[in-house]
Amino acid sequence: MGPSPNGSTSFPVKLRPIMQHALRLSHLHFTYRSWKEEVCDSLFVDLNLDLQEGGKTLLLAPFNKGKTTLAKILCGVCPKYFPGTLQGTIELFERDLSTMEPWDLLGVCSYVSQNPQEQFIATSVEEELAFPLESLGLEREEMARRITRALEHWGLEDLRTSSQQELSGGERKRVLLAVQEVIQARLWILDEAFDDLDQRWRNQLKETIQASDKTILVLASRYLEEFTGLFDQVVLLDQKAIQNPSLDELLPRFSHLCGDDLPNPLEGQVLEMSKKQKLSCTDLEAERKRLSTLLGRSFSLHVPDFHMESGELVTLVGPNGSGKSSFSRLLCGLDDPIGGVIKLDGQPLAGKELSKKVGYLFQNPDLQIFLPTVEEELSWSLKRRKDLKSEEMRARVAECADLFGLTLSDTPSTMSYPQRKALQAAVYFLLERPFYILDELDSSLTYYSALAIIARLRKRGAGLLLITHDRQFAARVAQRSYAIEDGRMASI
Repeated sequence: MGPSPNGSTSFPVKLRPIMQHALRLSHLHFTYRSWKEEVCDSLFVDLNLDLQEGGKTLLLAPFNKGKTTLAKILCGVCPKYFPGTLQGTIELFERDLSTMEPWDLLGVCSYVSQNPQEQFIATSVEEELAFPLESLGLEREEMARRITRALEHWGLEDLRTSSQQELSGGERKRVLLAVQEVIQARLWILDEAFDDLDQRWRNQLKETIQASDKTILVLASRYLEEFTGLFDQVVLLDQKAIQNPSLDELLPRFSHLCGDDLPNPLEGQVLEMSKKQKLSCTDLEAERKRLSTLLGRSFSLHVPDFHMESGELVTLVGPNGSGKSSFSRLLCGLDDPIGGVIKLDGQPLAGKELSKKVGYLFQNPDLQIFLPTVEEELSWSLKRRKDLKSEEMRARVAECADLFGLTLSDTPSTMSYPQRKALQAAVYFLLERPFYILDELDSSLTYYSALAIIARLRKRGAGLLLITHDRQFAARVAQRSYAIEDGRMASI
């Protein structure tokens, strides 16, 4: 079989001796309730799945098909903290999940979210690792041993005293993986765990999965090329149920569900461009000192030359912590450089004036979404415009929601992470910025979904800077590319 659009050819599985059931789902149904107490469509219908103890399972699902909800159900979070109705039975190591309290699950099941920021509860990396161990009642010496080993394993030694606000997206994801390592739960649930990681750390995660004797469930829609030879079974979440097709059927079906067989929406796109503009910077310099790190390391950024024009698709790639987000904050006016200048059509801009021209879609959409319904979120920025009548505003909001595949009455907090990313993009679409920075927009999205959002934002001739760890995806969309490493940026 030839390679799939997602970049993989096959998933040969390993044979293991039959052991006890680690996880058994029987006839699982789940339905969310909205913020307005409206009952939504069923997310699952008659879901069944068996995981053998010590086995490694890959569950493939396109975004917005319920894999994150499933992960939260298995961890006892949903529907307890997300209103909804759950039917069916879930057994963890022969125990009924409905009879287990949260503290019963701590040493049994651990979860790495696709959105790292939502799981942080402590004020430093070390405290984040220590918290579950204190709950488990471990001796101090054992706690210290586990924490030191996990910090070393995930390259976090110098960041042990750092707060999560000071970490990059990739560093946050590694902290969650380190937390999972110290807990040593019997079942690991990894939701898009390869997202946010550069190639070095994706390789580290593969090696960790391969060497582990734990039961591991990986839920994914991306990075399929990383998974060959890792799993005992591969299943597919399709039509609200888990399917177990032959390997020959699985990848084509999954590619179809992801929309990879659809035409690339960027190819042949006709732009609605009123005028051509150019965003540029020369000899841009910035410095950031992470005072909370053990070594008090400073980070310097140097950009000798960067430019982007209307309608252009430019990519920026680089490893975790290389300066991608630091550069983005300068380019949209959130931070001020210590040297160099940013210009629009040759005129220097900074601060608020620059932010009115360059929209920055944060890596984490939850930092930019705060209202209880999609309609209110989309309407918020338009309400500040005095040139729009109420009727026109409602029409624009409805049109935008339809364009981005959103439902106006939906509650953002119960929407999937990728849906919230689409909502974040829709808000900026209504703001009509001439330039956008998309920080890991493609994270947790299928390729087609990411391409579709990019095409919609570009529709009016906006210039786009896409920041990504996925060099395959970058090569697929870029007209020009930059790379950054250790704060030094150059055209490639």
